[in-house]
Amino acid sequence: MKRFFPYFAYLKEARSTFLAGLAAGAVYAAASGFGMPLLVKVVFPVIFGPKPEVEQVIAYVHQAAGEEEGNRVLNKAFESEMQSRDKVMETRAWVAEHVGEEHSQQVMLIGATILIPLAALIRGLAGFLNTYWITATGLHILKRIQHSVFDKLQKLPLGFFSGKKSGDLISRVSSDATMLQGVITIVGNDLVKQPLTLIFSVGFLIYQSITEPDALFVLGCLLTIPLSVIPIRVLGKKLMRRAGNMQKEAGSNTAILAETLAATREVRAFNLEALLSNRYFEGVNRWTKLHLKVIKYRYSIPPIIEMLAAGAVAAALAIGSTRGMTLTEFVPLVIALYMCYEPVKKLGDIHNRIKQGEASLDRLEEILHADDGVTDPEHPVALPRVKGELRFENVEFSYDRAPALNSIDVHIPAGQVVALVGPSGAGKTTFASMIPRFYDPVEGRITLDGVDLKDLRLRDLRDHITLVPQEAVLFTGTIGENIELGRTGASRSEVEQAAKLANAHPFIEGFPDGYETPVGERGAQLSGGQKQRISIARAFLKNAPVLILDEATAALDADSEAQIQKELADLARGRTTLIIAHRFSTIRIADRILVFENGRIVGDGDFESLRATNPLFQSLLQNQQH
Repeated sequence: MKRFFPYFAYLKEARSTFLAGLAAGAVYAAASGFGMPLLVKVVFPVIFGPKPEVEQVIAYVHQAAGEEEGNRVLNKAFESEMQSRDKVMETRAWVAEHVGEEHSQQVMLIGATILIPLAALIRGLAGFLNTYWITATGLHILKRIQHSVFDKLQKLPLGFFSGKKSGDLISRVSSDATMLQGVITIVGNDLVKQPLTLIFSVGFLIYQSITEPDALFVLGCLLTIPLSVIPIRVLGKKLMRRAGNMQKEAGSNTAILAETLAATREVRAFNLEALLSNRYFEGVNRWTKLHLKVIKYRYSIPPIIEMLAAGAVAAALAIGSTRGMTLTEFVPLVIALYMCYEPVKKLGDIHNRIKQGEASLDRLEEILHADDGVTDPEHPVALPRVKGELRFENVEFSYDRAPALNSIDVHIPAGQVVALVGPSGAGKTTFASMIPRFYDPVEGRITLDGVDLKDLRLRDLRDHITLVPQEAVLFTGTIGENIELGRTGASRSEVEQAAKLANAHPFIEGFPDGYETPVGERGAQLSGGQKQRISIARAFLKNAPVLILDEATAALDADSEAQIQKELADLARGRTTLIIAHRFSTIRIADRILVFENGRIVGDGDFESLRATNPLFQSLLQNQQH
């Protein structure tokens, strides 16, 4: 369990509930391991009493040898029966003294039988409270784990997500977190409850061995318990490997499902239904086979331990029979002996859960222990009022291969509108992504109003930057809520004003619910142009001094693009603006154009000068016209 100890910190907020659950588990363990055998030992003799033929033998011996000599002979021949009889007779005499002789037998019978449901009530109530409180603790821990993983995902650099399937990450946040929660709570609980049950059971056997030396041999039957460790360890190692593969396969299947649901139009357009269905079925089939192997190794341990327990009970029966033990004497011992093996069987299941949990923990820790990459400075600098002046000083960056940016030196004055053009992979998007610190330079530095971006808090920096992406991203909620994301807490009048600036107010008012209209998943209820206008309204509401337009009209048709160009020009006015564009129709509003090729800036000027002097720009322009 040592790998899981750091995660027990999640118990801090629910420690009172967890401790109450453990206390209830301890009561359950005591009622099971010690209470049940003791109940059988005490109650059965009272209910059944000595057999009539035994009473006849006792009377005959007393008559033949006298009461004192007869008792000596009987105690030597029937020691345990006489002790049991004497205890019953003493109890009966005490009851007769208080309730009368004629009612003593009936009162004893009622009292003895009431003890059985009373003991079951205590055991059952303790078991219920243990399960309820531990489950409540588990749900709290699951919430905390999932929040920690989700929060960490928000902080990881964009490079972490390269090559990662979103469905697999979803599977880690859901199923792997649930598995880890089970280890912390269920296993943590059983590691207290089951050993206590074993200790109380062994305690009863020791107590019996002290009071009745003939029962000492039963302790020798417990020597088979160490043999249980062998299959637990061997099968546990195999289970961990299969569990890890099963969780990976589950993540892959979730990824296929997520991708298919996100591209329903494309799937039907390219007749991919059968292909994807077969791919998903094959994945589920592989997961099923792996799951069956996990089940095989997990549930093969209990029958092995059951067999060992049965062997120990059989040996105890044989030895007890040769020692002349009666059924009344032997039943409590058998129950206690069985209670010793039941916790061992549960501990075997705990071991398997831990191994499954380790497989899930490996997948979660890949996220939790990932390097944050871009972090806040230890002593951040505050910018009281940002103008928007940007400067790149000998900036270099690479994605673990050929440089994406190479020796970039450029100064962008506050309020200038700059277009970034060049072929795909030339470095335009990387250049713009360095400004909100989605990535940090490998060499050189970038400044905002003369302050190194690394000296600014990420939140402060990004509060002064607005990004309008190629495909407008809307979140589940209403139109008004999506616009308000630009500045949380904005009033409705401010939201409406931003929508008017983006020319979105007319179509929003055309919906029956207006600004309260749900946008659907990823804005499915709206057209592409409508989604982009809401995205632009969000940017107007944020009113940041630095604006990045990342192919903001590339996903629109020509008519929608022409309609939105005016709103983009209004949005860019007075702000330091970077326009990433492949379609040159979007760069007419630019004061300046930077031409990128292979991570370098190979052209810097206005539209007309570059058309006259820059070969790459001329080639790109010519391709646009054709």
